[in-house]
Amino acid sequence: MSRRIFSRKRKRMNMECADNSFINTVAGWVNLLLMSASGPVKIPVGACATALQSVEIAADSILTGKAKIMIAGGFDDFSEEGSFEFGNMKATANAETEFAMGREPGEFSRPMTSTRSGFMESQGCGVHVIMSAKTALELGATIQGIVAYTETHTDKAGRSIPAPGQGTLSIAREITPKEALPLLDVKYRARQLAFRRKQISQWLENEHELLKMEESKGDEWFQNRVTFIDNEAKRQEKDALATFGMLVGSDPSIAPLRRALAVWGLDIDAVGVISCHGTSTKANDKNESKVYNSEFEKLGRTKGNAVPVIAQKSLTGHPKGGAAAWQFNGLLQTLNSALIPGNHNADNIAEELRAFPHLFYPSQPLQKVRLECGMLTSFGFGQVGGQALIVHPRYLFAAIPEHELAAYAKKRRARELDSYSRMSSALVNNNLVQIKDAPPYSAEMEPKVLLNPLARAGPSKNSYAFTGKLPSVVPVNEANASTLKALFAQDVSGVGYVFHQLMVAMTDKIGLIPS
Repeated sequence: MSRRIFSRKRKRMNMECADNSFINTVAGWVNLLLMSASGPVKIPVGACATALQSVEIAADSILTGKAKIMIAGGFDDFSEEGSFEFGNMKATANAETEFAMGREPGEFSRPMTSTRSGFMESQGCGVHVIMSAKTALELGATIQGIVAYTETHTDKAGRSIPAPGQGTLSIAREITPKEALPLLDVKYRARQLAFRRKQISQWLENEHELLKMEESKGDEWFQNRVTFIDNEAKRQEKDALATFGMLVGSDPSIAPLRRALAVWGLDIDAVGVISCHGTSTKANDKNESKVYNSEFEKLGRTKGNAVPVIAQKSLTGHPKGGAAAWQFNGLLQTLNSALIPGNHNADNIAEELRAFPHLFYPSQPLQKVRLECGMLTSFGFGQVGGQALIVHPRYLFAAIPEHELAAYAKKRRARELDSYSRMSSALVNNNLVQIKDAPPYSAEMEPKVLLNPLARAGPSKNSYAFTGKLPSVVPVNEANASTLKALFAQDVSGVGYVFHQLMVAMTDKIGLIPS
C-alpha cells in the first residue's frame, strides 16, 4: 500500500484521482457520458442491499412526482482487499477447505444446506428502468412486473456490523382484528369509489353554476377558468383512486404487506415464490428463513401451503451491491415463466430449517401453471435490510379498459421492433455504447430549458435535442369551454351532460392507474 501512496514521487499522478474515488462517481459518469439528464439523483449506499434501496428510492421519487422514470440498481467490483477482509470475517467459503472436500468452485456456495460455510464472491451490476404504470402505458414500454411494495429497515442495538437482524419483520406489523376490515374488500372499495365520483360530479356541477353567474372577462379568461375546474376535478378523481384503488394510507389493523396485496385483490396465500438473500452463511440463512416464516404466520398463510424458496447465489455467487438487482431480475423471469428454478447445490437442506413450515427449498425446477406474485429480501452490512413485493403484470392489464390495452399493445410492438433493430445494429456495428459529445441544448438554451416545465426534446440526428421555440403558454382544452359557453348562452341546464362527458374523458385518461 505504501508503494502505491508514494508512487507520486516517481511519476505524475492523474489530477482527478480523488474525484473518481467518490461513491457517486459511477452514477455521475453514466449521466456525463450517456444520458445528459437533469432530473433527481439519489445515491444509496447499503452494502449488499444497495440495489433494493435503489428500487425503493426510485419508487418513492415517482410516487411523489419528482420524476416520471428512474434508473435504479447497484454495482460492485471484485478486489483483493475486499476479498481478504470477507475471508477474515468468515463470510466467504474457504477455497482450500472446499477443494480438500472434493468440491468444484461451482459447488462452493450452498445456501440453506447443512454444509454451508460462506458465499462465493462475484462481481457485476444490475439496473432496472422503473416508471409509473401510466407512463409505461403511454410509452408502450415492456412491463415485466409491478413493484407493489418496497420497504427497508435497520435492526436492533448490537456490536456487530455484519450480524443479520429481523427489522424487516415490520412489513407485517398489525394488530389483527377479529374480522377483516371492509377496506380490503374490492367490492366495498368499488362502491366507495362510485360514491366519491358522485360527489365530484356534484362539486363540478356547482362550480359550473357559479361560473355561469360570474361576469366573463373574455374568451381567454373563460377557457383558463374551465381548464382550472377540469384539472381540479381530475385531481380529486386521482385522490379517490389513490385512496380506494391503491389504498394509500396506513392503519394499525392492516399490515403494509397485506395492504399492498389487497390493492390487487390478493392475500398472503397468493405469494407463490420468494427469492432469498441466501448468502450460504450459518447465521443469514437461518435468520432470513425465520423472518419469512414469521411474516407468513402473522398474516395467516394457510398451513401446508409452503412457499418455494429461490437461493440463486448458489448459481451466481454474491455480487454484493448488485445482489438485489440480480434477484429482482430472476424473480421477474420466474413470475413470467411460472418456472421456479431449483437450488442446484441444495445437497442436504439443514435440519434447523424444519422449524419454518411455511417454506420449502426445492433442489429441482418446479413448473407451475401460473404465479401471481413473489417476494424478495436483501440484507446488507451496516444494519440494512429490505423486502419487495412483485406482482405479475397481468393484474395491471386487467385493470385498464380494453381499448387502452389494445393501444398499448400496438405501441409496445412498435417499440420492441425498434429495440430489436437497434440491438442488431449495435452488435453488427459494435456501437452499443454511444458517448454523447454535448448536451441536448445549446449553452444559450440551457437556462430556458431547465426553467420551462413544458420543454420537450425532439428527434435530432439519431438522438433527441431541444430546438426551436419553447412553449410559453400552458395549453388549455378549448372543447369543454366552447361547450359550456354554448350551453350558458342558451340558458340550458346541461351541466350534468357536460360533466358526464368530462368524466368519460377523465376515466379514459386516468383509468384505474394513478400517475
